Amino acid sequence: MGMDSQGFTLIELLIAVAIITVLAGIAYPGYTGHMKKVYRAEIVALLTGQAQHLERFYTRNGTFIDASGVSAGNDRYRISAALNPQDFQLVATPTIGSMMAGDPCGDFVLTNTGTRSNPGAMPEMSRRLCWGQ
Repeated sequence: MGMDSQGFTLIELLIAVAIITVLAGIAYPGYTGHMKKVYRAEIVALLTGQAQHLERFYTRNGTFIDASGVSAGNDRYRISAALNPQDFQLVATPTIGSMMAGDPCGDFVLTNTGTRSNPGAMPEMSRRLCWGQ
């Protein structure tokens, strides 16, 4: 009488775990890279919306000082605003401990003239790559 074996042997289980580990090791960096692009696009949209809000405030008040409703950012970026009578600068800094901390694009800066820059960006990261334009 033969014994029918049900289940997996230890070797089969180890091989399956190894295959899953290799696939996860390949997929995860691609996933995080994609998510970082999404989060960059999100902060660019938020900064652009904030700039439009400030321009409307300036049109009504003749100054950027004391503009209300400026966003503080989101879970991945903190926004600081330097508001002057005739100009402004918005700076989005990656939040410490978030997925974007240490991002190669560094900070995102948008001014009232539409100038976009990325202080602290790695040399291989162009403004087009970071801002998506």
